Amino acid sequence: MQYLPTIRLSSDSTLSMNTRQILHSKAQKAFTLIEIMVATVIMVILVGLVIQITSEVLKVWNKSSGKLSANAEARIAMDLITQDLETAVFRNNGLQWLRAEDDSFSIPGASGTTTATVALRLFSPALDRPSGPGDICAIAYKLDYLNPVTGATVGDRLFVLYRLVVDPKSTFDDLMGDPIQQTLPVKGATVWAGGSTSESIIGTSPNGGNYLVSNVAGFEINFHVEDDGDPTTTTEVPGDTIFGGTDSTVGSGAASPAAPRFAKPLAYAEVKLTVISDEGTQKIQNLANVPESLDDIIREHGEVFTRRVNFLARPL
Repeated sequence: MQYLPTIRLSSDSTLSMNTRQILHSKAQKAFTLIEIMVATVIMVILVGLVIQITSEVLKVWNKSSGKLSANAEARIAMDLITQDLETAVFRNNGLQWLRAEDDSFSIPGASGTTTATVALRLFSPALDRPSGPGDICAIAYKLDYLNPVTGATVGDRLFVLYRLVVDPKSTFDDLMGDPIQQTLPVKGATVWAGGSTSESIIGTSPNGGNYLVSNVAGFEINFHVEDDGDPTTTTEVPGDTIFGGTDSTVGSGAASPAAPRFAKPLAYAEVKLTVISDEGTQKIQNLANVPESLDDIIREHGEVFTRRVNFLARPL
């Protein structure tokens, strides 16, 4: 009679021990608070690294894409300038056919600082000329710091290179011949006018309609005459380069050349465009609040493109 209870007690005891072992085993498989905290810290660090790497990659991509866009625009401008200079028309008839004057403009926030450029006017059979009779067009280039949408000095401003192309008929009827062609529009002129034609250099409808490219922070052209054979003299024309007309500085009809060697036909021109990235443009727009100077920003964020352009035509 006493044996049966003993067996039941032993069975209950064994069951209790098994239960404790199972619970103890489950307790050993669970994470401790310290393990959870360490895992959380590691996860936060990894997420932070991923975010930082992604941010840096996006910055590099934005910077590179901005440079590529600016460089593409510079190539467009350089190709058009090259095309216009290579096919420029020259005549030894006492009239003015090319005028390139040193010019400048100021930047808001850069007190006492001006940007050097060139004001270029010439005649050329532009390939992109308006349709109609004739082929020779009056062409003008102007670099300024204006609002690219309105052509005004208010709002967000950029470096903008403008290119005016007057249609061949208006050029022939109103802008060529004596006396209008004695002097082409001087630097600072806002229009190329003559007869019934008056064309804004930066363009109208809307203002700034002659927009060519932006982000061009520098536009320079150095002209050279034909070599005189003397290795001790230079061929580069100093100052303004004006062919023909009342104030000519180069060519056989030069009124008062700086030296006899400049009374020769133009041989070639060296065109230099300084292109600035979008990041540099943003800094210049906020120039008053950044530590860098205008020259420092252009030096850091700019890229210079140069090209030698030979004058294919010779004065007749």
